[in-house]
Amino acid sequence: MKMIYRILAFIILALVLMIAFSPYGKKDGFAYPLVYHETIIGAPSDSVFAFLGRSSNARFWSSYVDHITPLNTGNITDGTRGAERRCFKNKNEEGIIWDERITVVEKNSRRQLTIFNMQGFPLIAEGLATEQTYTNTKDGKTRLAFTLFFLGKEPSWIEKLKTYYAAYFVKNIYERNLENIKTIIESGNCHSAPYPHE
Repeated sequence: MKMIYRILAFIILALVLMIAFSPYGKKDGFAYPLVYHETIIGAPSDSVFAFLGRSSNARFWSSYVDHITPLNTGNITDGTRGAERRCFKNKNEEGIIWDERITVVEKNSRRQLTIFNMQGFPLIAEGLATEQTYTNTKDGKTRLAFTLFFLGKEPSWIEKLKTYYAAYFVKNIYERNLENIKTIIESGNCHSAPYPHE
């Protein structure tokens, strides 16, 4: 019986520590919990915004996604509000995939995407969204931030628990992706055609 209590105590302690140190939580300037990571890029925000607005560029900077395929380009330009795209973790397009819909575009400032149709993930939570924010610094650089949060809903305790855990992986991906974006843009090797702004 003592062993069972010890195991339960260990599980509870592990959960408490996981939540306490999770990258998912409150941050100054935000009214909701989120995963947040930023970097400073030595380029103006319009260049960074244009580069990330092209789904085809994800193959150059993403440490997690092999490629992204725009879905409704017959009606809406890739990277603009209303555009939808499918993200594939693997080159053969099997396994982990999900769709994104761009719901907010503020030129050279913010791009918000909702996440849906998640497949192949070990943990899934509904109602997630992500944002890219672009802030010009006084010295002509860009503060680029990636965030992940629940949009327009209060997550259940199970969804919160899954997000506290998954946030460790998401933050790591954000760190690597932002570093890749910074390296590519600062090297001048953006692989990007002119971007058709909304």
